[in-house]
Amino acid sequence: MANILATALVALACASSAQAGDAVRAMSADAFIETLAVNTHVNYTDGAYANVHNVADDLAWLGIRHVRDASPASGAAPFSSYVYLAQRGIKFDFLIHQNIAESIEQIKRLSIAVPGRVASVEGFNEIDNWPVTYGGLTGPAAGLAAQHELYTRVHGARELAGVAVYDLTGYATKPVESRANAADYANQHFYPQNGEQPSYEANGDKWLGYAIENVKKFELPIVITEFGYFSLPQSGWYMIGVDEPTQAKGVLNGYMDAAAAGVKRTYVYELLDQKPDPENKSSEMHFGLFRNDNSPKRVAQAIHDLTSILRADSGHQVNGAAHGALAYSLSGMPVSANSLLLQKKDGRFVLVLWNETRIWDHATGTPLSSPPANVEVDFGTMASRVDIYDPSVSAAPLANHRDVRKLGVAVPDHPLLLEVTLAGAPRS
Repeated sequence: MANILATALVALACASSAQAGDAVRAMSADAFIETLAVNTHVNYTDGAYANVHNVADDLAWLGIRHVRDASPASGAAPFSSYVYLAQRGIKFDFLIHQNIAESIEQIKRLSIAVPGRVASVEGFNEIDNWPVTYGGLTGPAAGLAAQHELYTRVHGARELAGVAVYDLTGYATKPVESRANAADYANQHFYPQNGEQPSYEANGDKWLGYAIENVKKFELPIVITEFGYFSLPQSGWYMIGVDEPTQAKGVLNGYMDAAAAGVKRTYVYELLDQKPDPENKSSEMHFGLFRNDNSPKRVAQAIHDLTSILRADSGHQVNGAAHGALAYSLSGMPVSANSLLLQKKDGRFVLVLWNETRIWDHATGTPLSSPPANVEVDFGTMASRVDIYDPSVSAAPLANHRDVRKLGVAVPDHPLLLEVTLAGAPRS
């Protein structure tokens, strides 16, 4: 579980509006999908993760291929489980365990068995919660020293050529000046408290913003290796339990927020509810995108619909594919709203809009809803077609419009996708 960030947070600069005439460079839809990742526990063999076939099938259905897990041999799972997932196209971020040399050898073994499936190796997890010892050292000094050995071993192994090193988590970053020869990526965890949104809350909390600011001085690309909500509704302060529809909103918004902020990859915690908890006594057993019986929660369905929409291809290149930018502008976007421009392989743009209004009443432990924000989108040029999708509802368009330059859109508290075919493109 995560180290909970429960302090006053700094603001994340959200792209809440685009100035008229400014050409906004689109992120490719495929690159965005590559930012989506999830934690797994293949090393746990006494619960839902024992069925590795379900794990692979679930990931394929979600459209996610990046997972974070403990290195092979750190639990009871056979090596063949990791090989099977790798053969199914899964790419791993592997956490090391106390014996660094043994962890690296097992990771190298998998890389040899199925080349190209080890994406990264990560230092010790939350050393403030799980203290480590190293070379006669204890506490943060031990974790920081061990990280240098990890970095040296990974970058010195020809079997791990091209594999990135993620920093450890759980140390105070303020007294540490550099991560040179220690990490290729800064690494953070964040869990929004009190059922709050990931990047904007009316009370001033900016959970993702704080996480990014905490490591900004290292001038490294950033990964978020834990983030999420558990689907066990709670009330009161310093809790992260919400109902399943609210979990879906928070996770989708967090994925979007992180990509918009330039985070390289975001690993939601976690794929499956690990074990049955019929009496709802263990919050740890409710973080999953899927329930313990492998049925998808609302959040899993929404992720599936999101990746399905973004991967859908028209079969031909459309106008706008060449330049990869759109000079759109937004009027009426509140400070709580954000946008992200994507472009599909066929050239169609996907403008994602979401508004982080309050979604949970911490006093009563019940969901909140707010009226959508009325936003006018000016695409900067004529669009022959605009299809509107809500992945929390369906992978099918909710509405479509023809031959428009401007469009009024009701932006809800979760992502809305506007798929834009510019004028001059073949009609479908």
